[in-house]
Amino acid sequence: MKIPSLQQIVQDVKEICLRFPLVVLDAMIGTVAAVMLIEREGSSEPTILLPVLLMALLGFPLLLAMALIAEKRQWPRALQLAAQIGCIILLLIYGLSLPFPLDGAPAMHIVRYLLIMAAAIAFLMVAPFGLDRAQNGFWHFHKHLLTRIVTTVFYAAVLQLGLSLALAALEELFGLEIPGRRYGELWALIAGLFATSFFLAGVPARREALESEREYPRGLKIFAQHILSTVVLVYLIILYAYIIKIVVAWSWPQGWVSGLIIGFAAAGLAALLLLWPIREQAENRWGRLVWRWFFIVLLPPAIMLFLAVWRRISEYGFTESRYLGLAVALYLVILVLYFTFSKIKNIKMIPALLGLLALLAAFGPWSFLSVSEKSQVKRLQGLLSENAILADGKINKASQALSPEAAVQISSIVSYLHEMHGYDRIQSWFADKLVQQTEGKMVPLKPAEVTGMLGIEYMHGVRGRMDEQRSLSAKREGGMNIAGYEFLLDRRFMEKSGEKIALGASGWSCSLDGTMNHLTIVPDQASKAAQGLTIDLQPTVAGLFAEYGSTNPEHIPLEKTALLAENSQIKVKLYLRHVRIKLDGEEIKPLAYTMDILYAAKQETPGYQE
Repeated sequence: MKIPSLQQIVQDVKEICLRFPLVVLDAMIGTVAAVMLIEREGSSEPTILLPVLLMALLGFPLLLAMALIAEKRQWPRALQLAAQIGCIILLLIYGLSLPFPLDGAPAMHIVRYLLIMAAAIAFLMVAPFGLDRAQNGFWHFHKHLLTRIVTTVFYAAVLQLGLSLALAALEELFGLEIPGRRYGELWALIAGLFATSFFLAGVPARREALESEREYPRGLKIFAQHILSTVVLVYLIILYAYIIKIVVAWSWPQGWVSGLIIGFAAAGLAALLLLWPIREQAENRWGRLVWRWFFIVLLPPAIMLFLAVWRRISEYGFTESRYLGLAVALYLVILVLYFTFSKIKNIKMIPALLGLLALLAAFGPWSFLSVSEKSQVKRLQGLLSENAILADGKINKASQALSPEAAVQISSIVSYLHEMHGYDRIQSWFADKLVQQTEGKMVPLKPAEVTGMLGIEYMHGVRGRMDEQRSLSAKREGGMNIAGYEFLLDRRFMEKSGEKIALGASGWSCSLDGTMNHLTIVPDQASKAAQGLTIDLQPTVAGLFAEYGSTNPEHIPLEKTALLAENSQIKVKLYLRHVRIKLDGEEIKPLAYTMDILYAAKQETPGYQE
């Protein structure tokens, strides 16, 4: 694609203003809001600018989709504007439903917004074409859009870099003081005005002609067949090896595998869509193979994703991430069934189904927000009732200490409600308000304050896969006792067993064993006179966890983490600054350490240098 001339840019701007007037107006409003937000950076005064920016971003795909629908169906000009004004009214209603100010509000509003944005983008992809059987024009239309997006991002980045360097030159050469926020405002102007205009100018106008288009970019073929498909194949091998391990060991899948399955599905679907026009060509056996087998081999990972998420739901209830994981598993299973048994195999189904599920997940009593909040409130109600803290719908402070497990679970749920939803559903349990006014706005109390109202000391807990992992950290302040030691290896991060780490130029090195429980220190040069030194870390880690693991694991006194060891040639002192552990039943398994290592030679040893 040639770099456009200034005259061509002016002509394109005129055309898009006539073709997409409300889309251009939406982009301008969003740009002004973004610039004003950057200009008032650091101000704590509530502002409506953030909701305006978010609605403008959401309005761009919605208004563009309505304009393309009207263009395809050749609606009269008045009907075109009426349809887009209807979208604007819906945006205003949604924007007014958001809490004010939005910054500091529960995260549920942002998550719902992202789902609505995903549904809007899916609507933009499908609605201008419908779900008829004609697919070639659909594919080539999005090929042009994808090419235009890549080109737009490149041009915008070059423009931003060039103008930023120009501002820096003015600052250096002429001594002008240019505030740092000017660079952010410059990017907002480039992205909001230049990038959107350039992108809109590349939206194909004669979409009916695309149905007969057959051009397929060679670069796209190389990317899809040799790069993206390789990633899919690697993911597939790893996933099926893990599935075999699960079947042989007869164990539940771990939570981390969910991300790998979603990555495999996303890469595979992208490869399928990119290879779609050439899937039947004789010289493209790989494309035919992928289309024939992908959805069949996708079924076992989709089932494993369902099992991995459902295990967490059965143990700890619904949260947004688990709900969405379940929705993704459902999405993949539906796609597998559709592309396996349907005779049509319409590729429009991929974005259409995704958009529909995103919209269903965002609103209604079945939405991820409603289901997750109800699930966690029910768990909290059960835990408080079991411990005689909640009776007849009212809170009575705990009269005795709770078990660490119960305290951690209650603290975790309260923290979750604070972050995602606020305390509206549990406010009726309390005599006092669970919100307070801070800097002119009402904000929920901190989780530790709410657990204090329950008579429970707030205990750090984590959710999801991290239910099995904890961290222990020493206080940042406080000095080390270095008397009698010559050298220090500070803040050394260690997470791999067997990895050798040199102790400076002392001629000694250290490494962790396979269990991660023992640190072995040996001389670099073998000698009959040199003796190794092994430090058992497990008792100290277990003791720290027993004393601080469920109460205050981030403020352990530094001297509590110290370990001493010596032999006839070297003496060593360790400070465990940070330890990450995994709980496997009653067993504590270290995963990584950050430690300070003090050491000194007691006599000249092989390889030792002053």
